[in-house]
Amino acid sequence: MAESKPEVEVDAVCDKVAFKARKKNFLFLGSDGESYDVKLKLKDSLAEANDLSAGQAGTISVGPSGWVELEFPKHKSLPKAVLKLWIEESFRLLVPKKISSKLEGN
Repeated sequence: MAESKPEVEVDAVCDKVAFKARKKNFLFLGSDGESYDVKLKLKDSLAEANDLSAGQAGTISVGPSGWVELEFPKHKSLPKAVLKLWIEESFRLLVPKKISSKLEGN
């Protein structure tokens, strides 16, 4: 999902895989073998993230600056459609507008 965005590069940062466009990170993924974590930035979907944090098998933490960290056991996840929307939202928020404007629907 993230690699299909315009001008995206994949890099390693500490123990995570970082997805970025023009040096602007918009998604971090990590795994310890038993679980995995996702970190991205949200704005319009923050309320949804807060609501979902109460009813999910994993952990969803919403930080004060809009960064959301999701941690799930190896075979659990948010619905794929939600993750896809959140990754796109993070991409649009953090990468230069010149790049995000290349997405369909702009």
